[in-house]
Amino acid sequence: MTLTAIAVEHAGQFMFPAELAKSRADYSEGRISAAELKKIEDDSIAALVEQQRRAGLSAITDGELRRRSWDLDFLTGLNGVDSTCVTSGNLWEDTELGTVMPAIEGEISFNPEHPIFEQFVFLKNLLKSGETARVTLPSPAHLLVWIMLNSNGNSIQAIASQLAEAYRLTIKKLYELGCRSIILRDTSWNTFCDHDKLKRLLQGGLDPLSIMPMLTKVNDDALADMPADMERILSIKANCTERFGKASHLHPLIVNAIFNHANVSAFMAESATACNLLGDHEIAFPEGKGLILGVVDVKQPQLESCQDITDKIDSVLAKVSPAWLRISPTDGFMINDDTYDTSSFMPEDQWRKISLLQSVANNN
Repeated sequence: MTLTAIAVEHAGQFMFPAELAKSRADYSEGRISAAELKKIEDDSIAALVEQQRRAGLSAITDGELRRRSWDLDFLTGLNGVDSTCVTSGNLWEDTELGTVMPAIEGEISFNPEHPIFEQFVFLKNLLKSGETARVTLPSPAHLLVWIMLNSNGNSIQAIASQLAEAYRLTIKKLYELGCRSIILRDTSWNTFCDHDKLKRLLQGGLDPLSIMPMLTKVNDDALADMPADMERILSIKANCTERFGKASHLHPLIVNAIFNHANVSAFMAESATACNLLGDHEIAFPEGKGLILGVVDVKQPQLESCQDITDKIDSVLAKVSPAWLRISPTDGFMINDDTYDTSSFMPEDQWRKISLLQSVANNN
């Protein structure tokens, strides 16, 4: 490894403790009240904050323990965004019946009463001096791509402007409340690695090549005019190991669009994503920006070896030179993906993974 100092990071999500998972089910069945559920959520978050503290993590989240959906809970808190349950197929894609999806009900705007503010204040009050309060959000590009895939492309520019401003004002208020680190989880780049989604964009009258800079812009505009001490991390989610082979000619275009984010202070990506994105292309890493590299698997409980982690770091550093490097798990620990059987992954395994990362960082 060529960097002399490495710190340990995390993606913000942690597994639900057993009591909270049971209480969620009890609430759904009407066996406990909303107030009782909130008390259990509060207690679970307080315990999680202490666990993060003991694990040596300086940026602390609420683990997303209050969320039912990693993206919809936040998006539907904005004015003009609701959710709908799919009861029939749509124009471009056969969507599984019962799927809950965003629904645009009018002009998208900032909601000063968004639940995330009260949730953040609870977290901030649990922290000690020197600890950083962090919030994880779905990126605005994530919602914008969903709108593109499920419409004829009508009014996309206007929606993008509304969405960016709603995000900007939300993040600004979080900063005023004491937030100093934001992670935007961005799945939108998967779109350009999926033949069916590319086809749907074309059917909707949208040019995939013109969309890339639009996604960069909506994310950047959401982060515009932020104070220098607000850390702004873009977490790139892309199942590129299998998908990018289908669209290899788009590699440099995708990477350039991602790296063109001017208002991002760091990029977060698992090592496989970083290597597959970069491929053999000579693309310079943006000057002055950091890299958070996911090097331990959140889908399998088995611990990686220190040498495996070091090899992953070296393979990426052979291609890019970030201003600084941190290492992290490959994703949040609360995986909602039917592709993987994560039933063998226990809550204690997430802390074993964090401890392993600390060992690698301390021995670098």
